[in-house]
Amino acid sequence: MGVFGGMSAKDFLSDADTTVAYSKTVTKEITKKSKVKPFMATSENDTTSIIKTVLKTCEMGSVVGVEMEDALIESGAVGNVDFSASGEELKNIKQFIKVDRFQHKVPSTQSIVTQRKADSFKSSAQTRLANWGTMKFDKIFFSAMSADSTNMVISGHHDDATPANLVTADVLTTADVEEAKRRALLGVDANGNEVPPLIPVKTMQSENMGYYEEVEYFVMFVGTNTARNIKNDANWDAARKDALERGKSNPIFTGALGFWDGVLLLDVKTDTTRQSGVLTSSSKFVGFGNVKSSDLSIYEGGAGQETEINLLLGAGACHVVVDQGVAYYDWVDEKDPRRMNTGIDRVYGLAKTKYEASSNDGILEDSIFDGKDYGVITVVSSTGL
Repeated sequence: MGVFGGMSAKDFLSDADTTVAYSKTVTKEITKKSKVKPFMATSENDTTSIIKTVLKTCEMGSVVGVEMEDALIESGAVGNVDFSASGEELKNIKQFIKVDRFQHKVPSTQSIVTQRKADSFKSSAQTRLANWGTMKFDKIFFSAMSADSTNMVISGHHDDATPANLVTADVLTTADVEEAKRRALLGVDANGNEVPPLIPVKTMQSENMGYYEEVEYFVMFVGTNTARNIKNDANWDAARKDALERGKSNPIFTGALGFWDGVLLLDVKTDTTRQSGVLTSSSKFVGFGNVKSSDLSIYEGGAGQETEINLLLGAGACHVVVDQGVAYYDWVDEKDPRRMNTGIDRVYGLAKTKYEASSNDGILEDSIFDGKDYGVITVVSSTGL
């Protein structure tokens, strides 16, 4: 009898049921460990989450049109008049997201000569691939949200549209958080130009004695250095206490630094080779789908000062086009049947929400939304180093 329960190694490793079972497990693990999981919509009808999901059957290279809503902006009519006195069509506008793929493989370093060794290798490889997949997904998310910002808040220089004058001492303060919140609500940039306002995130939060409160807020993801620096702001102690109180009953607030002016600050760490997180001006950009590359050096301060690209986010800031779960594979090495390989690939589309009139037959080309970030403001702050 062979080492794979009477089956050849090739037949065992290509068994459809095994592949499907592992696929579901890896998918679950990747999602569960993601830093942005609490902010992902659980259905297409969820309009209050930061990351909206669209379920589509798609393959790499597909371009999926995601419908976007546009407000009625004409003046209408007043008084006792017929409806024919005014009218405005609902505009069919879309964002087009290109579907892409990430993938990785792990080869065995020892001969697989027993069922026990085969199972042990697959289990270990599956765990490590899932961890890698989580980090890859998060790196893609943070890269996409940081690319080509159309509204930057520069710490210590709120009238500047670029970080050219930012110096080492210009670390994040509560005043910068307030400025980002002001712009989010008013829909303005550093020059006072009208831009898309951000929509607050809403969540139902359970409190003591069965009382439920609807909390409306913005979220700001900050890096390791920024998290350290904000704690030195004299105004921060009250924010920390507020976050601890709200964190009693809502997992979204786990790891929260605190609330300030209706903004929840979360330390998601800084991007490094071994972890995902907020990008810096010297980070490696992970291109995917719609944006394959982006020059992060535009976020450098004066004299090359390194910065962290913190993200203030509102509802619907990002779209994810989801197909089937992660595909898991295991197979024998063509050169040595005693060795195994395992691998995963993930096919989906991800892009920060941005409307482009040029992709919609010129509809709304004079709109404040055309070519502007819809749900994210970058808050560029010195690392303090």
